[in-house]
Amino acid sequence: MSKKYLAISITVLLLATRLFGQSPPKELDSLHQALANAKDDTVRMVTLQNLGGYYAESNRDSAMYFTEAGILLTEKMNQQLFLAEFLLLKSYLVQKQYNLALSLKLCNQAMAILTSKKYDKDEYIRPNVPFRNNPEKYRYSQLSGVYHQMGNIQSSAGNQEKAIEYYQKEIRISDELNSKDGLVTSNMNIGSTYADLGQLDSAFIYSQRALANARNTGYLSYAGFIMEDIGLIFLKKNQLDSARFYFGESARINQEQNNLAGESSSHNSLARYYEKTGKPDSMLLHASLALDLGNQLKSARAREISSGQVANAWKWLGKPDSALKYLTLSKNIGDSLYTDRIKKTALFQNYQFEEQLRLEKTAQESVAARNKARTIALFTGLGLLAVLALVFYRNFRQRQKSYRKLEKTLSDLKSTQAQLIQSEKMASLGELTAGIAHEIQNPLNFVNNFSEVNSELISELVDEVDKGNTAEVLNIAQDIRNNSEKINHHGKRADAIVKGMLQHSSSGSGKKEPTDINALCDEYLRLAYHGLRAKDKSFNATMKTDFDAAIGKVNIIPQDLGRVVLNLITNAFYAVQQKKKTGIADYEPTVDIVNSSPSPRRGVGGLYNGQ
Repeated sequence: MSKKYLAISITVLLLATRLFGQSPPKELDSLHQALANAKDDTVRMVTLQNLGGYYAESNRDSAMYFTEAGILLTEKMNQQLFLAEFLLLKSYLVQKQYNLALSLKLCNQAMAILTSKKYDKDEYIRPNVPFRNNPEKYRYSQLSGVYHQMGNIQSSAGNQEKAIEYYQKEIRISDELNSKDGLVTSNMNIGSTYADLGQLDSAFIYSQRALANARNTGYLSYAGFIMEDIGLIFLKKNQLDSARFYFGESARINQEQNNLAGESSSHNSLARYYEKTGKPDSMLLHASLALDLGNQLKSARAREISSGQVANAWKWLGKPDSALKYLTLSKNIGDSLYTDRIKKTALFQNYQFEEQLRLEKTAQESVAARNKARTIALFTGLGLLAVLALVFYRNFRQRQKSYRKLEKTLSDLKSTQAQLIQSEKMASLGELTAGIAHEIQNPLNFVNNFSEVNSELISELVDEVDKGNTAEVLNIAQDIRNNSEKINHHGKRADAIVKGMLQHSSSGSGKKEPTDINALCDEYLRLAYHGLRAKDKSFNATMKTDFDAAIGKVNIIPQDLGRVVLNLITNAFYAVQQKKKTGIADYEPTVDIVNSSPSPRRGVGGLYNGQ
């Protein structure tokens, strides 16, 4: 069973509850009664909307009936903002039928309403919604629903990257308006889409964000879908106990919400789990439940998937006749869906093409209107030209003076810019102070230690000379020489660190010079690490290097490349530190530096990788 296809038809985030919320089953009778007893069109309009949203995941024929009745009523009442919401709900319902062309058309109609300021007056807004007293903000907030449905359409068409772009737009509006509900649905869909793309770590992060926002806001209408998405991630990672837990919770929550689509999807996922764990009886049970729910929902895609799973279960149980029956059912439904989707995909592509032509025509008409306005402006300008010429002449000399002032100001700005660049260099050097101190302290400790040892050896040398012990004198002298060489080595090491930092902070000549890339990378790796450790004692990471000794010295500008290397390593440390804070189990922050030999096309090779 293709998870990508399943996400398109079942687990992709649904718009209806995103807009209206799903009423508990016990309220359904009261909604029907309220519609029957409605005393005015406003009450009838709101009730139709609530009924359409409720039935969106349990009886889509009823949902469509109430939605179309709402469209007719809002058009009659000229309530455009409510009309936009009904259009979006219908767009969602026909999208579930894979009529993407009509879905996109309805979405564009809603977009046209919600981007027009002329509907900010005389519009009825429910009393229990945010921004009720600010129609402009309320209208803007509803755009998140448009972007959400646009993402659903693109996801159904297989354009996953484009779908993510629309969901991210929804998140930006939700963040801007501090609307937490939108962060539940958008993060959920992005997580599901990343799972389809095989990017399981990203999928898990977004799904967890969706679940956290659902719990924090109490917006639990789609908690069942989120639980199922997380379970599917664990199933792909072969973490079967976790997968079973989340699938079970998903089925329970969807049943409480009377969400037939979600419940059917949860049982399909449980069937997959039991198939993977070798339990055909349990697989048959859950696949059959999914098929029954799909029949109630009249969802061809859900019936195709679940009947295929039932066939596999019967085959596994040694019942070939039953297996053939359900396999034939699944194939027939699949063939019908394929033929229908081919036709509707062609309609969708044609509509997109026609929409592009319409936009181009609008743009051309806009250009023609602008050209006409420019022509009128030109003749008007000619009439004023003589007057303006006199004014310009009188101001000419004054502008010359202003120009000279501007030249001086520009010169001052360039000077200030150079000073700022140098200040930034010094600031980055300041951030490395702790790392530099640590790196210099090591060779200085060696210098001090070996100096003290030499002082003691010299005293022993004098004693042995007095005793006339020539052999011991020679041994001690050799030790003193060895220690002196070590002092010289570590002194040069400290000198190299200081020179490197002076190069980092200087403006430099801008000329290339032979430089040991491996040594430069190793130097800045340790400086960055100890600098960050000095600022945050809790910070820790594993550092790995894989240098190619064949690189040798490369002709570069060491100051410039050093700053680039420092920024890359610092960013890598920051990235693994933030990933560690997400609480991922058994995660070990690691930063790798790999230098490879230069190639004719790529130049100097190198990879900085934070894992």
